[in-house]
Amino acid sequence: TGPLGRTADQFFMARFRSRLAEELGRDSHAPQGAYEGITDLIVALHDRPGSDASSVEAASRRVLQSLFPNWPPLNPPGTTGLLYWFGVLFAGPFPAFSAKLNAWVTLAAAQWLMGACDLEDVDMGADAPRLRAGDGCRQVLVVRRCRYLEETGCASICVNTCKMPTQAFFNEDMSVPMTIEPDYETLECRFKFGVEPTAQDEADARATVCFAGCPSAGARRTVPTSRPMELPSAPEAESALAEGPLMAPGASSAQAQASGAAQGGRAAAEAEGPLAITPR
Repeated sequence: TGPLGRTADQFFMARFRSRLAEELGRDSHAPQGAYEGITDLIVALHDRPGSDASSVEAASRRVLQSLFPNWPPLNPPGTTGLLYWFGVLFAGPFPAFSAKLNAWVTLAAAQWLMGACDLEDVDMGADAPRLRAGDGCRQVLVVRRCRYLEETGCASICVNTCKMPTQAFFNEDMSVPMTIEPDYETLECRFKFGVEPTAQDEADARATVCFAGCPSAGARRTVPTSRPMELPSAPEAESALAEGPLMAPGASSAQAQASGAAQGGRAAAEAEGPLAITPR
């Protein structure tokens, strides 16, 4: 239960589920109030026939936008009223306040989705060059063990339905700099408000290997490799290498095959290197 209480959590879950159902044109068969209903719809969105990474990210961002009212009026076409005017009236003139506010609101309203969270300070060593808003104090939302990632069991779903669309939502729709950094070894995740994402950050996310037992990529495993990740188990959250194919969130099967061929001259332990998951 999050800081706002069980009733608030149930309201947020029901609203999020209804927006996912609208995007997909169908609801889950899971009972209302069951987290399984969320994961069922997320997996369906990710695996929708004919979709690729870009279309999945766009659909996920539409779901986030639809959670907020298209009000006040007079916002430009293609924007959501509340989000646009937040950027104009708050994020622009008061960037530090906006970064801290969004960290706190996410802490209060999203624990039902992600699991237990805390607020920490920005690492002023590693992240200071990218800090664009605020002094960094209590601007990092730390998800101790992401429920969303653990329940879906898929790094591609994490990247394409959470990390990339959520970053775009805050940076572009709300004008609040923010970077998400998941840790696939511990299932911890950091939402760094006020810290600007980079092109390298996006490239690294799209090159992430998936878990050996990934239920989403499993049916599409066409290229062998020796280095997928194991989904870490609680409470130790240990990472292990396992045999089995994998794919990466943003690459095509042809790119994966080319990558595998390029590794042919390496030693046996490295010969098949990480390949990429179909962009779903």
